[in-house]
Order: sequence, then C-alpha cells, then structure tokens
Amino acid sequence: MWIFLLLLWANPASFETTLRAGLEALRGNNLPVARARLEEASRMQPASPQVWMGLAQTYWKLQLPDLARSAAEKAGSTAPDSQVVLHGLAYFYSETGEPAKAAALEARYAEKSPADHEAFPRAIDLYLQARQAKPAIALAGKALAVEDRADVHELLGQAYDMDGQAQNAATEMRNAIKLNAYDESYYFELARLYLRHQDAEAAAETLQDGRKVFARSPQLELALGVAYYGLRRFSDAADCFLRTIRMAPDVEQSYVFLGRMLDQAEDKLPQVTEAYAILVKSKPDDYLANFLCGKALSMQPGDRRRIAAQIEALFRKSIELKGDYWESHYELGILLERARDFAGAAGEFQRAIELSPNSPTPHYHLARVYERLGRKDEAAAEHAAHARLSAEETSAIRSQERTLTPLDLPAQWHAPPR
Repeated sequence: MWIFLLLLWANPASFETTLRAGLEALRGNNLPVARARLEEASRMQPASPQVWMGLAQTYWKLQLPDLARSAAEKAGSTAPDSQVVLHGLAYFYSETGEPAKAAALEARYAEKSPADHEAFPRAIDLYLQARQAKPAIALAGKALAVEDRADVHELLGQAYDMDGQAQNAATEMRNAIKLNAYDESYYFELARLYLRHQDAEAAAETLQDGRKVFARSPQLELALGVAYYGLRRFSDAADCFLRTIRMAPDVEQSYVFLGRMLDQAEDKLPQVTEAYAILVKSKPDDYLANFLCGKALSMQPGDRRRIAAQIEALFRKSIELKGDYWESHYELGILLERARDFAGAAGEFQRAIELSPNSPTPHYHLARVYERLGRKDEAAAEHAAHARLSAEETSAIRSQERTLTPLDLPAQWHAPPR
C-alpha cells in the first residue's frame, strides 16, 4: 500500500518536471528533446492543454504540420474557454499562416480579457490579414464601445475600405487623426485611400496637414508628390520628390517617380540630373541609378551630342547589370535613333517590346525606324500596335498610385514632430 501512495505522490511531480523540461527545450529550440519530453508528458496527462500547445509549436517547428494542427485541436478541445489557450492558439495559427482561425480565437480571448487592451486591435488586424472585412467591422464596433481609441478607428477604416465602403473608411481614418494627430501613418493611410479613389485634392490636403506636424517626413513628402502629380501640379510634385531624396537618399521610390515625369517637369531637370548623378556615384553598380541618370541627361536641353557617349555608357551599363529591364533598351534605342544608327535602334526597340509587349512607345519608335530602313509593311504593323496600346495606357504615375507603399525607412528617418 505504501508503494501505491508513493506513486500517487510522485506522478504529479513527475508530470510537472517533464512538462517543464519539454517547454524549456522548446524555448531553447532543442526540438528533439522538446518533442520527447512533451510527448511523454502527454501520456501522463492527456487532458493538459499546456502539453498540446507545446507540442503544436514543436511539431510545427519540426515541419510536421499535420501533427501540429492535430495537437492544436486537442489543446482547444481540452480547455475551450481558457484565456491562455485561446490566446496561445491564436498566436499558433497566426504563425502557421491561418489568420482567419487566429482572428476568431483572439476575438474570443479579447472579450474574456478586458485587462489586455491590445487584444481587440490584434484580433481586428488578424481579420484584416484574412481579408474578412465584415467580422473586423463588427469587432471594431465592440472594441470602440469599450474604449474610444485612435488605432481602432484606423483599423476600422481599413476594414471599411476592404468592404468597399470608402466614405466610411475616410471618416474613421479622420477620427483616428483627431484622437491622435501625432501618428504619421494615419495621415499616410488616409491619403493613400483618397489616391486609390482618385481624389488627389483630398489626399493633398491630408498630407499638407500631416506635414505641419511631421515637417521632415520622407513618407508624407513622397505621398504629397504623388498627390500633386494627380492634380497636374508637376513642378510641385518634382519638388516633393527632390525633398524626399534629400531627406532619405537611399529610398528608391522617389527616384522612380521622378523618372516617370521628367518630360512634365523640365524646369527641374538640373536639380533632378544632379540628384541622379549623386545616386550613380554612391551606387555605381545599380542598374536603376545608371538608367535614371542616363535618362535625365538625355533630356537636357541644347546639343546632346557632346554627352552622347556618356549617356550611351550609362544605358549600356544598366543593361549589363539588368538585361531584362525594358526601359534601358528603349532609351538606348532612342539615343541610337538620334545618332541615325537605325539598325542598332531597331534591335533595342525589338528587345524592349519582347520584355514589355504592352508598352506603346517602343512600337511607335520601332515603326519610325522601320520607315527609315524601308520596311514599310513592318512599320505599318508597329503603328497599328502603337495606336491600340496607347488607347489602353494611363498616366505612368497615376497607374502607380495603387502601388504607393509605406517606405522601408531606417528608424532615424521617422522624425518626431517638430
């Protein structure tokens, strides 16, 4: 009898020791030991949710997804209403790329855990990751009933936008700014919403307000440049992109946007060319830097023949560094066409068309070159292709408004408000 009593006393301690050893091995990423100890613990107490949650993470790290999901389901079934389990499983499913499952679990956790003020925003964000706008909207309403928070208004704005309710989205994003005017991202996201819906004036007003608070924000300056472009304020747009370059010279988007509008901001060509020359000097083996510098130089007024060799070298180096960038071939073709090297120009235009068949301008120039070479039938076909594709093309920067993304800036570029 005394041996039986001794075993009853020893087994619980043995379980706790085994579980602790497994979890410590998991934290240390010693996965074979974690698996062995946690599986042993699961045989001791198969109704323990901690064991199954630990095993779910272990199996996932061991690239055993079926076992991982099975363990997660067992954890949920053993303690379906446990706050710890709900939150832990939400984290597990978010890590395994199942945000819809994670969102539902974190939402339940949030309603049971009023002391965790970040639970509702986490759950809403997970619904957004899962592209489930309506549950996100409903949950945001519950969260705002508990606490009126700027970040929840902003998330609700994202959810409304995802649900096709642009006006409600803008209202919520403006509410976020009213509650917290010192979060730069709120101005950017509201402006990006307006740009996506082709309201460049509202976007510019939002960004101008943001610039009053964040006077040296490359993010807001870049977006304001795009908004000014939409308003056909080309010189102002170029100034914004140039200021962005001065504030954050390593960020590519501003150089790219400037390169799309060189023929619409000729008054800024000296400053733009200088910026691209500095870029090439700092990044001599960057295909885009060489291309943009060559393009800016090729648009300088006056006699370009004296710098033609320099421009050609820049385009050829860009092609050497990245042969599948169609615009380098196209611009080199323009240069060769001007130099009356029609055969060489035709080859570059043909390559540009191979790489970007839906771009109209290479077809136009190839048609002209074919005419010079006496290839009339081929020229007519290229003119027809140019006419068809031109009808489908939209403004280059306007087409990029949807791709305006948050800048990947070092921490020092996120300047505090003045």
